[in-house]
Amino acid sequence: MQTVAKPFVTPSGNEALLKSHLRYRLIVLLFALSLLLSPVFANAGTSITGCAVSTPPAVTLQNESDHQTYDLLGDPATIKINQRAKFSGKKRKDSSGKRYFVVGKLEKDYGPCKIFPTVP
Repeated sequence: MQTVAKPFVTPSGNEALLKSHLRYRLIVLLFALSLLLSPVFANAGTSITGCAVSTPPAVTLQNESDHQTYDLLGDPATIKINQRAKFSGKKRKDSSGKRYFVVGKLEKDYGPCKIFPTVP
């Protein structure tokens, strides 16, 4: 038996319109989801880990991951001096380039610092 190739059939006008409409609705849905979720991810905050050291007039912490020194701002009860800890919050920088970390909460207290870091 010989097989006969079926001729290529284009979708009818209604089918093409339906596919186009579904594609349009999917794009609109994805765009709406991205608008709804973008503030959630933008405000997610960050975390830093290191030893909090008192260096008058501020409490500083050298982040273990990027080795940057930050002045810690926030609730003094949350920040324990000479303790290695992980804080969540937001990184900030002023116009002079000084780095600050606004502490939202203490994520984990790892105990006392083994060697107290020297801060320049």
